[in-house]
Amino acid sequence: MQPFMTRPGFLLRWLIALGLLVPQVPAGASVPVNPEVLRQRLATRLPDTTRLRLLTALCYRLHDEQPARALPYGEAAVALARTLPADEQAPGLLRSLLSLASCYANLSNGPEALNLLSEAQELARAQHDTDALVRTYTAQGSIYHERGDSTTAWRQYQRALQLHTRPGVTAHSRMELLGNVGSLFFYRRQVSQALHYDSLALALARRQSDSTAESTYLSSLATYQMQLGRLPRVKRLLTQALAISRRQHAMRNQAEQLILFAMYYIQTDQPDRVDAAVREALSIARQSGYLERVLDAYSILAAEAAEYDHYREAYEWNKRYVDLNDTLNNRQTMQTLAAAQVSYETQERARRLRQLTAEQAEQGWHNRLLGAAVAVLALGLLVAVYLHRNLRRSRTALAANNRALEKASEELRTVAVFKDKLYAIVAHDLRGPVTAFAGVTSLIDSYIAQNDQAGLARLPALVRQASESLNHLLDNVLNWAVSQTGELECRPTPLLVTDLFAECQALYQTTAAASWQHITMAASPSLRLLADRNMTRTILRNLVGNALKFMPAGGHVYLEAAPDPDDPRMVLLSCTDTGPGMSAATVSSLMSGSALPEPSLMPQSTGLGLGLALCRAFVHRHGGTLVIQSRPGAGTNVTVSLPAAK
Repeated sequence: MQPFMTRPGFLLRWLIALGLLVPQVPAGASVPVNPEVLRQRLATRLPDTTRLRLLTALCYRLHDEQPARALPYGEAAVALARTLPADEQAPGLLRSLLSLASCYANLSNGPEALNLLSEAQELARAQHDTDALVRTYTAQGSIYHERGDSTTAWRQYQRALQLHTRPGVTAHSRMELLGNVGSLFFYRRQVSQALHYDSLALALARRQSDSTAESTYLSSLATYQMQLGRLPRVKRLLTQALAISRRQHAMRNQAEQLILFAMYYIQTDQPDRVDAAVREALSIARQSGYLERVLDAYSILAAEAAEYDHYREAYEWNKRYVDLNDTLNNRQTMQTLAAAQVSYETQERARRLRQLTAEQAEQGWHNRLLGAAVAVLALGLLVAVYLHRNLRRSRTALAANNRALEKASEELRTVAVFKDKLYAIVAHDLRGPVTAFAGVTSLIDSYIAQNDQAGLARLPALVRQASESLNHLLDNVLNWAVSQTGELECRPTPLLVTDLFAECQALYQTTAAASWQHITMAASPSLRLLADRNMTRTILRNLVGNALKFMPAGGHVYLEAAPDPDDPRMVLLSCTDTGPGMSAATVSSLMSGSALPEPSLMPQSTGLGLGLALCRAFVHRHGGTLVIQSRPGAGTNVTVSLPAAK
């Protein structure tokens, strides 16, 4: 007998027999649910979409190891998917077609598998499902490769390679494609290209932390390295792959890798280790029911016994090999027959379904004729009811539109009154600064004509006072506009009252000094507010500015702050002046609920209107209150309450 490892081309044929030329991740890896659990769930009442998902999962879970058992589930899934509504059909039908095609491919029924894959391919294009397209091209290439048509297989793989880097393609689909391409190059004896693609698949498996795929591609690399005669690398790769399989208790992977170890030991002339590896592989293969690897173990043991002239033992192993091989061939034949039977039964069910559909269509036609007469009578009644309801709706809608128009007209009138009032206040408040600037120009001419240097020296203070008054008015107008549009946010922060008073006093000190007026402050150094800085400064500026405007020369303004005795959560800020005061009617008008009070009619002032309205708006934003106390000839006191900082 010819020595086991010296037969020409034996290694390549052996690898093909082991099925290592198409390294794929185990089909059930992505569906960890036990098949028995899936079958129990299918026995319950479920929605069609859930039943379709379970049938497809069960078919995919069984298609690799038990394709004959998986086939009925796949056929049922495809049939159920075709009955779903159009908007729900496509995704479920695509997945079920791919699973059923895998069953037929594993049962060596390539034509049926290719038909299903062509239909799945059209669906994937219609749905723009790039991942499904890659899977269909890969599966088609695998079928052509199994037939020995490497040219067509490579054409399908090339189409998949053009798409596999696009978004949406899963790592599992890319790994399967790269592994299959590597096995095709190995089949063509282009080992360097096979190593390249298998290395890419291995790197992807490691990035995805897919230990099962990593073990598979390590085994493939070991096969390719063995073909190149790089035996040290073979041992290292197989050791890594077997360690992963042992950790995962992957019995079938262990059996395959131990067979490869046996081949490695044959190459390195280690007969004791060959025997140990083969017998361990045989034991594991028997435990897992992996009869193909049992057959491989029998073949190696027979060849090894013959190599060392143990012919009786070789005969026994060879006899077991022949018996098991016949059994496997019979099983494959039975699986093929079962697939044909299922296909026939499916076609018969489809024929019966078409017949029942035709009968139901004829019965439906008679029912439609009967229902048409009833429909005509009902239609007249419905039209009458519809017209009556439309008439009532039109009347209701017309009344609602009239009410809406009246409300809109009222709002427009309110807005117009508000706008006129705002224009009046702004015009009234502008009169003072403009008059002051006009007076300054007259004084300049008078002082120049009289050569009055002392008078000219006082002019800058007058100009500055008029410009500050105008700038203050413009700030109020801008703040009021922003506050009314809702764009001005209240952002409370802790504020020291003494700092706010000092800033306000510094701002108006020059204006007060020009009129021989005085500003006095009184506040605890530790008293703080929880308020928006800009809003609080605007409130103080308006209160002090109005007090100075209405107060005669030599007057006094008092700024005071203290905790509210009635509410410890609030702080009272008061501004008291020694001005002419206001009547009760004027105070009532200023404190009325309208957005803007009437513009002041006092010719000697620039008015209170906009500044006071802005103060009220900002105080209300903080949840506080503004109170005015005044009598003619007794001055005015304005008290504002704002939140205290803890």
